[in-house]
Amino acid sequence: MQQHDVTAPSAAATPRNARRPRRRWRVGLLAGVCAVVLATSACTPEQIALFRHVAEPYDDVLTAEQLHTLRVCESGDDYSIVDRTGSFRGAYQFTRSTWDSVASRHFEWLVGVDPAEAEPWWQDLMARALWSERGRAPWPVCGRRV
Repeated sequence: MQQHDVTAPSAAATPRNARRPRRRWRVGLLAGVCAVVLATSACTPEQIALFRHVAEPYDDVLTAEQLHTLRVCESGDDYSIVDRTGSFRGAYQFTRSTWDSVASRHFEWLVGVDPAEAEPWWQDLMARALWSERGRAPWPVCGRRV
């Protein structure tokens, strides 16, 4: 299988008005996801508001489609998967040390949480946070597909 390195255009190269519909779509998607989470979980409106608040800085790091591509490549879209050695865990195949390191800088309450047991939305947010720091480097094979 041939792999292609696709580089997204920089924000400076993209007209600002061309980005707005996408942002509105993502905000709408986030609101829809929050509504589903609220309706199907024990989350309070305050917890949903907290998630939306902490997630906002990472909204533009990776799109839902890019996260899905990365997740499918890394774990077959399985949030609870653990590799055969037990080292790589969850949808984005975090090691516990990487997970804790990223969590300590961005989401302290996730330090010590097993990535494979974390809720899917926290795993997605942690992947976005790590991508915001290091780009595709933590995912040397699958990161090139994003």
